[in-house]
Amino acid sequence: MDALLRKMMLALTATCLILAASAGWVMAQNFTTGSFNFEPRFSGYGTTNPRVNSILTYGGAFNYYVFDNFAVEAEGMGVYVDQTKRFETATGIGSKSDPANGIGANFNIRWHFVATSQATMFAGAGFGGLWADAKVPYNGFENSLTENGEIGATYALSQQLSLKGSVKYMHLGQFSDQGINAFGGTIGLNVSF
Repeated sequence: MDALLRKMMLALTATCLILAASAGWVMAQNFTTGSFNFEPRFSGYGTTNPRVNSILTYGGAFNYYVFDNFAVEAEGMGVYVDQTKRFETATGIGSKSDPANGIGANFNIRWHFVATSQATMFAGAGFGGLWADAKVPYNGFENSLTENGEIGATYALSQQLSLKGSVKYMHLGQFSDQGINAFGGTIGLNVSF
């Protein structure tokens, strides 16, 4: 047991030293006033609406830093909604898969409230719209207002690239059973210019 503990401590120490040394090897992103970046991204959500199983989004965003570590963002995405339509039948309640596809756009703000030489932590929020080929949820609307909020982090891979991950909340449509509360995450790759 003592030998195993020593090996674990040695491995932990080596990992900490490597991470500390890597901060000198890679300079973090400079989120300075006037800079901008592009971020391809993918998101997955679960929902609280029993009619909607999951939501997937894919696309990208442009960020422009109006102040140091504070950006405005324009996001465009494709949206896939896996939903189930329920209806009454002569023998009870029936259901069938009724997926929807669409496009969405959001205007967001992001503040990197912790910024180190290697990583940042940020919070963001915004609003936009969803235009789908079917009602989302099926008792809702084809066109809906969206709101979102997120908290996450970036990790610098090089001077121009950083990996971004966040936990995200998204709301679609009405604040009733005709709307959707979705919780999930986003992963992206920031490319700075």
